[in-house]
Amino acid sequence: MAITWDVRMPYGCKLMGFRSKVVPSLEVLRTDGRFCGGFSPKPAKQESANKAPKASKKPVGNSSQRRETDPRRPITHINLIT
Repeated sequence: MAITWDVRMPYGCKLMGFRSKVVPSLEVLRTDGRFCGGFSPKPAKQESANKAPKASKKPVGNSSQRRETDPRRPITHINLIT
């Protein structure tokens, strides 16, 4: 995979030599019906015994009320529908 200079075709495949509007692996799947032949997965990370244990992912909660009480600028809430 490569990023090209062409605004209309921003992605490129160095292995097969083409440019595309979408990610090259998706273009190959759409055109050929098979997964990309040049794909190779990254090796799995090995966890070291020396590393510190990861922190728990407990929610922190609402640690600050600044959002509601900041007099400098009102917060406008926007609902996005995607």
